[in-house]
Amino acid sequence: MKGGVGKTTLTVNTANELATKIGGSDKVLIIDLDAQAGASVYLLGYNQQQALEKQNQTIHELLDKTINNQDLNISKYIINPYKTNPSSGWSPRLDIIVGDSRIINLEREIISRSAAKGFGWSLILYQLLTKLSQLNYSFIFIDPPATLGALSRMALGASNYFLIPLIPDDFGRVTVGMFTKDFFNQAFYEIALAGRQDRPLCGGIVFNKIKTNTHAKIADEIADEIRGKKLYDKYSIPVYKTKLYDRIAYVKSLEEHKPLYKIGDKKAEEEFQSFFDEFYDYVVRDKAKG
Repeated sequence: MKGGVGKTTLTVNTANELATKIGGSDKVLIIDLDAQAGASVYLLGYNQQQALEKQNQTIHELLDKTINNQDLNISKYIINPYKTNPSSGWSPRLDIIVGDSRIINLEREIISRSAAKGFGWSLILYQLLTKLSQLNYSFIFIDPPATLGALSRMALGASNYFLIPLIPDDFGRVTVGMFTKDFFNQAFYEIALAGRQDRPLCGGIVFNKIKTNTHAKIADEIADEIRGKKLYDKYSIPVYKTKLYDRIAYVKSLEEHKPLYKIGDKKAEEEFQSFFDEFYDYVVRDKAKG
């Protein structure tokens, strides 16, 4: 899987936008499963992420204790970016479990140690999400690493939906074919063997970081190719009509640790809102199941 497609930017801003729209006691959570901890740095800043890593207040220790069936105080690992910096603009209903650079070393242990204990490694995170759902998290976003290893499969095994951001180029064409033909079918086979029978569905493919009209044209060509494919040889793969362009507002949003709407770029905001409306229909309203 190629990095740099904008998955973290989409994850953080989509989760924050959703958090602003829910009510009651509902909340939204991001789980940063990437060793680069991009979502955590985006929301909290580098220094805060590093401090939490040194305090073992991250996904690394949380998964390690889950594997070993140790008692957990899950609340210890949940950080609220709004409380950390109220002026940032993040929703008070958005929380994060912080990423950790050491998780890459835990990946092999996850497979070997969990297998020795007799349960499928691919559902470790799924089991953790069951506990997290009891804390009023109506929606949980997972930002996985840009690889096809155990952590990405674990993220898929815990999900109801997955979203694929795609840069419209030749690599993007290859990626779509690889995912729909191989990766998801193999991952679902592993998930089913571990005991989960329902399938994670595709919440959509969104073309991201478009720079030129040529890029936009290639996106249309790839979209036509995708419409002829089926996930698990059964389900249609939604392709978002909204195309997200490569705008400086996204860079500023990351550098300033603020949501996109706080940057003041009208075109970027309008594009993102159009994307979010499609996301809401396909995922929150379950249109993708149709």
